Amino acid sequence: MSKLYNTQEDFAINFNKFVLNIYPKARKTQLNILPYILFGMTKAESSVASDIAKELEDKFDFVQHDSNVKRIRRFYNNKLFDGENFYDALIKHVIFNYKKKHKDFRVHIIIDHMFSHDNYTTLMMSMRVGKQGIPLWFRSFKGKKVSDAFEESLIIEGINYIIDLFKHTKYKLTFLADRWFNSTNLMETIEKAGHIYCFRLKKNIKCFIYDKKEGHKIWKWLDELTTYEWHSALYDDVLLTESKFKCKIVCSKRHCTDDAWILATNGNYRQTIIDYGYRFGGIETIFKNQKSNDFYIENIVNATEKSYQTMYSLVCTCILFHTIIGTDYSKNTRCYKKYKNCYS
Repeated sequence: MSKLYNTQEDFAINFNKFVLNIYPKARKTQLNILPYILFGMTKAESSVASDIAKELEDKFDFVQHDSNVKRIRRFYNNKLFDGENFYDALIKHVIFNYKKKHKDFRVHIIIDHMFSHDNYTTLMMSMRVGKQGIPLWFRSFKGKKVSDAFEESLIIEGINYIIDLFKHTKYKLTFLADRWFNSTNLMETIEKAGHIYCFRLKKNIKCFIYDKKEGHKIWKWLDELTTYEWHSALYDDVLLTESKFKCKIVCSKRHCTDDAWILATNGNYRQTIIDYGYRFGGIETIFKNQKSNDFYIENIVNATEKSYQTMYSLVCTCILFHTIIGTDYSKNTRCYKKYKNCYS
């Protein structure tokens, strides 16, 4: 007979001890419901309050379902609970204890936007962990065309946060971003901090580059650069835009594709294509888990911005928790053979 570990009450008690250790300003009233919401999210595989309430057990069985739903929604809208601040304390604890066993000290940070239909927009920065990713920093807004989510100052704030998050380590950060983020100011911020950027650029950007026919440097559009079908084209000491920001350019056009990768970097350009290939798995897996693969945040359509920010923070908390458990399980499979948890 196998013993059941991590029941709802066991999880709540131990989680509250952990939270008080890393986030001492958490209120008792918040801790009375927070672990149960996370537990219910995991069991229900949903972020919708009514779905979470259905999975709550023990003391919640003696309360009407509608009352539990209202209690969860009140927590989402609680102005005294800052979900992003809570996750900040959580991720700082995780990164402080994060260790890489192999000798490669490169850490890949991915920057991207996530859209929940036309209802909400999130600016996300994540870290690649194997073939998955974990959220590091995010800011959510209500609406799709929200200028605040695309402000360069906000993106730089996130970049500086990530750099500060790893300042106690020897890790070399490599920032990966697609064509939404082709700003020389972002690249300069990363370079000045002593880290590497690998950004995909739009074709309608001008660069000052040496031309063999002319015999000197001239201004060209990026889509005028030579690309090859079977190997990459490398350009050193390229000056981007009128600011003449110096970088390296790598052009890669795969066989049978029309759209070439035009990547700007300050690192080893022979490693650039490999690094940029990590971008998709390092953040799209998170977005998939938040949407159709697990928590279905797209079912949230009429929540307030505050409610969505809290809910999104808790979803990120669950994803972080699941990734840690999955990573530990993959490395220590034998330790889990005799155990069952409440999710199986």
